[in-house]
Amino acid sequence: MTGTGDVPHVGESLQIALNRILRWASRPAVSTALAGPSAVGLSPTDLWLLDGITRHGPLRASDIAAWQGVDKSTMTAQLRRLSARGLVARETDPADGRAALVRATEEGWRLHAAVTSNGAKVLDALLAEWDPADRQELARLLTRLADSTGRPLQRR
Repeated sequence: MTGTGDVPHVGESLQIALNRILRWASRPAVSTALAGPSAVGLSPTDLWLLDGITRHGPLRASDIAAWQGVDKSTMTAQLRRLSARGLVARETDPADGRAALVRATEEGWRLHAAVTSNGAKVLDALLAEWDPADRQELARLLTRLADSTGRPLQRR
């Protein structure tokens, strides 16, 4: 540990905690519970993409690729999987008829709502014994941390 004595620095404590949370969330039973039965067959990346598209779309594939930190060909394959499930669709960009926008379909919106609800239920159960003010503070601070991790997905 890099802190004084046996007390780690804040960054080290956060890194350790984040690793434990990510390990927990990546367990198959937990990830299935978080996503729910309607998301069977979809990867975490698929669900992250759907979340970004529903929250910020419609978007150009190039903007989604930049947000994910991948090239456009990788994004095209990922979006094709979502499209094959009927979760997203392409439409002509009204600002530039040569470009296409990706938007969530009604089915995509329904799945996104179900996944969000399932995840909230799992987390509510996990934090059920916490004081309500502590739960609210955790949500506020995690949102602030998430906001610090980089630019959010934005439409042009």
